[in-house]
This record gives sequence, structure tokens and C-alpha cells, in this order.
Amino acid sequence: MDSLKSRYIVIFFVILTVLLVSAYLLNIIVLPKKPLTFEAEKSYYVIQNQYGQILMETGIEIHVADEFIDENDNHYIITTVKDKIASATLKTSSLEIKDDSIATAALFAPEQVLRPGLSTKHVGIYHTHNDESYVLTSGTSAIPGNGDIMKVGEALKDCLSKSSILVIHSLNDHGPHDINAYHRSRRTAVALIKKSPDMLLDLHRDAAPASAYSTSINGIEVAKVMIVVGRTNPKMQTNLEYAKKVKAAADELHPGLMRGIFIGKGDYNQDLYPTALIFEVGTDSISLSMAKKGVRCLGDALIQVLQNS
Repeated sequence: MDSLKSRYIVIFFVILTVLLVSAYLLNIIVLPKKPLTFEAEKSYYVIQNQYGQILMETGIEIHVADEFIDENDNHYIITTVKDKIASATLKTSSLEIKDDSIATAALFAPEQVLRPGLSTKHVGIYHTHNDESYVLTSGTSAIPGNGDIMKVGEALKDCLSKSSILVIHSLNDHGPHDINAYHRSRRTAVALIKKSPDMLLDLHRDAAPASAYSTSINGIEVAKVMIVVGRTNPKMQTNLEYAKKVKAAADELHPGLMRGIFIGKGDYNQDLYPTALIFEVGTDSISLSMAKKGVRCLGDALIQVLQNS
């Protein structure tokens, strides 16, 4: 009798084990998986304020002590970075800022604004990351050596040239898109500086959600633009003041065009020249057409700054 009872107990546990193993396998193989969390699936950085509100999304690597001036001129500083989520505290409120250096101007559509009398002005344009492209146009975010960003540079050149500004647009390839790209593009920057430009511009596109870089100006959909300034170079303050002038001009001419100014770790070759700036024109998930329209609006602001310098 005891032997029979022991046998039933063994059979019971064997059946129970089989049921548990089957349930486990069913759960991991057949049943739908839990969706990935935002933190796990995102490939870009997010800057939030102390209330959890999103201030900026960008593919640029964020570090503690980086800073961000938003489109309303509120100035934030990054205090923590974890899993691509950066926390920022307010450094200076826009209510504390009063800048009358750029006169108020009428609103213009995203077409060329002609500014006579600028024939002595000179601008240098190049691309550290020549491969950067727009997925909606080219089906890929990168085309080695000849990305869509080169066409954005040509659009800016055409815009400035129509106002009699001399523009040298370097098509030098600085690939591959790696940590040494800025070292390779430094040679191009130095060559352009030898021509004594009034501005030295390095054009890029970001890698953030399309919503972060999409706007409408006078009913026309265009790409937003963000200025980037390197904070670890001796000319940082001069670069930053120049960036603020450009942003102020853009805010007057085309409100909503500028995302703001990101002040990040690195020098971005801006240590070479006091009026050297980086512009992020749109993001990889928008179209080249939007980027061209955005950079033409930026061109209007650059013309305004050149005219007042």
C-alpha cells in the first residue's frame, strides 16, 4: 500500500513539473512580449527639467555640465545623465535677458531675402560628417562621401550668394563618420580660415525624432535648426555670443525656426575661429526638402547678422 501511495506522489510531481515547464515555454515562445520601455528603445538623448518636461531630444551625446538655451532663451545646465536621460536645472530665465542688438524686422516667407551691399562679406561652409542624409528622401540616414547634407550646404550657398556674399563651400570628404572625423575636418577648417571668412560654418543634421525638428513658417513646413557651440575651447564665450546674435536674428525674421543653442563637451574645431559655428539642420527622419527650406530661412538670419557687423 505504501509503495502504491509513493508511486502516486511521484506521478503527481512529475505531472506538476511538466505543467510548469509547459506554461513557462508557452509564455516565452507563444504569448506576445511586453513592449519595450521608452528608455530601452530610444537611440537619442532626452533633456528634461526638474518637472519631467522634455526640453530637447538630440542624437548628440550629452554630458554633465553641458548647457542648453531653448528657443525661448531659457538657459539650462545638465546636472545628471543616466540611460540617455539628462536632467537639467534652470541657470538663467528668459525674463532676465534683454537683447536689443538686433532690430525688429518684418516676417518673411521661407524664400530668399535680398540684402544689397554685402559684396565684401565672405562665408566658409564645410561638413565634418559628409555622409549625413535624410531618410524620407534617400531611404537611408547615411550616404558615405556624398550625403544629403552636402545639398543643404549648396542651398545655403545659393541663398547667401544671391545677396552678393562670397561663399566657399568645401566638398572635402572627412569620412568615415567616427571619433576622428573632427580631426580630419580640422584641415579643411584651417584652409577655409586662410581666406579670412566673416563666418565659418559646419553643417550637420541631427538624429532625433522628426517632431523635434519640424515646424511651419507662414504655412510652409520647414526643418528647425539648432546651433552647437563647444564649451571646451578658449573661444567658447565669443562663439556663444555670436551664436546668440544669429539666433536673435532668426527669432525676429522666422519665429520658431531655431530650436536653441546646445553648448556641449568638445571644441568642434571652434577653437580655430571666433565666428565658427555648427548648425544642425533638421534630423535624419525628415526630408531633404524640409531641410533646404529651413537652411534658406537660416540664410536670411545670417545675412541679417552680416549686414549688422
